[in-house]
Amino acid sequence: MSFSVLLNNDNHTDLLYMSKQRKPRGVTASPEGIMRLEQARVSERDDEGKSLSYEGLAQKAQISKKTVERFFKQKRVDWHSASAIIQALGLKPEDVLFSEESLLLESIEQIQAKDTGDSERAGELIKGLETALSELKKSEEASLEAMEWLKANRKALSQEAAEAALRKHYDQNPNNVDTDYSGDIEVFSQEIREYLKLIYYCLDVGDWELMDRAIKESKIPVNRDLQLYVDALDFIKTQKVSLSFAPEEAKELTLCLDYLIQIIPIKL
Repeated sequence: MSFSVLLNNDNHTDLLYMSKQRKPRGVTASPEGIMRLEQARVSERDDEGKSLSYEGLAQKAQISKKTVERFFKQKRVDWHSASAIIQALGLKPEDVLFSEESLLLESIEQIQAKDTGDSERAGELIKGLETALSELKKSEEASLEAMEWLKANRKALSQEAAEAALRKHYDQNPNNVDTDYSGDIEVFSQEIREYLKLIYYCLDVGDWELMDRAIKESKIPVNRDLQLYVDALDFIKTQKVSLSFAPEEAKELTLCLDYLIQIIPIKL
C-alpha cells in the first residue's frame, strides 16, 4: 500500500507504522564517497594555502555550512546541495553518491559497457533508466521549488490560514456569532507558522521522523482546540498549495500537510 493511499485509510495504526517505513527524500554519500570527499577537501586549498574547511567549502558551493557538515556525516541532503558540494571538489556524482540516482547511472553504464548481443533491447533498457533518472531529478526540483515558496510565503499563509480556521470555528457555534476574534488571529498565526517551519525542515533534510519527534517532545504549539490546527493546515493545502502548484510539483509538501492533518488528532 502506498503512503499517499494510506493517508486516506482510517486505520491509524497502519498510518503511523508506514510513516516510519517511508524512505526519506534526498541523497547520501557512500562510505567510499566520504573518503573521496575528505581527500578532495584536504587537497583543496583556500586563499591562505590551508586545507579547505567546511565553511570554505560551503562558500564555494554556495550552500550552508550545516548542509556540508550533514553530507560529510553521511546524512541525507537534497540533490542540488550534494551536486554543488561534489562539483566544488572536482568529483563526479557516481564517485560519491549511494542513491537511486547513482544506481541508475551505474546501471546505464553497465548496459552500455556490456555486449548483450541485443542492441535494440539494450537501447530500450538505457532509455527506460534515463527516463527514470530524469523523473527523479524533476521530482527533486519540484520539491525544492515548493520549499522556496513555503519559505517565502510562510507568514502570509499562516495569517490567512489562522483567520479562515477561526472564522469557521466561530461560525459553527451560534453562540459566537457576534464574538470578535480578530485579536486572536495574530497569536494563532504564529502557532501555525511553527507548523510550517517544521514542514520546511522535514522537506529540507528529507526526514519525516522530525514531525513525530516534534510532536512527541512538544516542540510545536498545542494551545487550543486541535480541530483549529487541522482546519488551518487543510486551508493551506486546499486553498493555497493546490492553486499554486501542479499536483506533482507539490507532492512532498502535500504529503507533509496530509500527514500532520491525520496525526494531530491522534498523537496530541
